[in-house]
Formats: sequence, C-alpha cells, structure tokens
Amino acid sequence: MTIATAILVTSLVGTGVAAYGQYQQGKQAQAASKQAQAQAKAQAAWNLYNSKVAKRQAEAESRAAAFESKQAKRKAEALQAKFRARRGATGVTMEGSPLLAEEDLAAQLAIEQTNIRLTGQRRVAAYKSQSILDVSKASAATSRASGYGQAASAQGRAAYIGAGSTLLQGGAQAGYQYGSMKRKW
Repeated sequence: MTIATAILVTSLVGTGVAAYGQYQQGKQAQAASKQAQAQAKAQAAWNLYNSKVAKRQAEAESRAAAFESKQAKRKAEALQAKFRARRGATGVTMEGSPLLAEEDLAAQLAIEQTNIRLTGQRRVAAYKSQSILDVSKASAATSRASGYGQAASAQGRAAYIGAGSTLLQGGAQAGYQYGSMKRKW
C-alpha cells in the first residue's frame, strides 16, 4: 500500500465517521422532536379532560345552587308563616314594631336567598372559565405537537441529506488529494 493510498483510505474513513456522526445527530434530534410531540399530545388530551371535568363541575354546581336556593326559600316561607302564626296567636295587630320586624325578616331572608344564588353563579362562572382556559391550553398543545411533528420530519430528512453531503464532499476532497499525491510521486 502506498502512502497516497493510505492517506486516501484514512480520509475516506474519517469522512464516513463524520457522515455517520451527522446522521446520528439528526436521528437524535428527530427522536427528541417526536418525544416532545408525544408529550404535547398528552398535554392536549389532559387539558381536554380537565375541560370536561370543569364543565361537569359547573353543571353540578348550578344544580346544587338551585337546590340550596329552593331550600332557603322553603325555610324562609316556613319561618315567615311561624312568625305570622305566633303574632296572630297573641292578638298583636300588623302595625308598628311587629310590621317592621316582619319586613326586616323578609328582607334578610331575601338577601340570604340572593347570596346563595349569586355564590352558585360565581362558582359556575369559575368552572366555565376554567373549562375555556383548558380548551385553549389543549389547542396550544395541539399546535405545538404539530410543530414538533414537522420538525421531526425535517430533522430526519436533514440527517440523510447532511450525511450524504458529508460523504460526497469527503469523497471529492479525498479524490482530489489522491490525484494530487499521485502526480507528485
């Protein structure tokens, strides 16, 4: 084996190793992109699940608030009926302090019913807002997953193209060097 041949073989082996390294690097980048894509898809699925849970919680809260409001109304009506019955049993007329006391009781009971209803509405709104937020997070994660998928494809192609380019450049350079050495010796 001549020195020129040894140099040519060494150059070609080095080029092959460089091309293989470039190919492996591209494949690792592709694998990382695919993993990121899978994670983004899983996150999107989780966010959609959370959205459904929040919607169910909003519906349950709405039913619970309506029930509590009805119960408070029934209790208020029963309390007012007891108040009127006791007043009637004593023979007190609906004038002055008894009237004011009954009006105050009615107002307080109405406020309590309104608070129950409004508290339920706030909770329902919070769950609905959470559901909307989860849907938008899912949409963003789906978009990221799509981008990672495109990146994975591009990185896979780049691995082949880069390795092929390195092989061609290395082969051309080795051929040029071999030809130059042959002429000199």
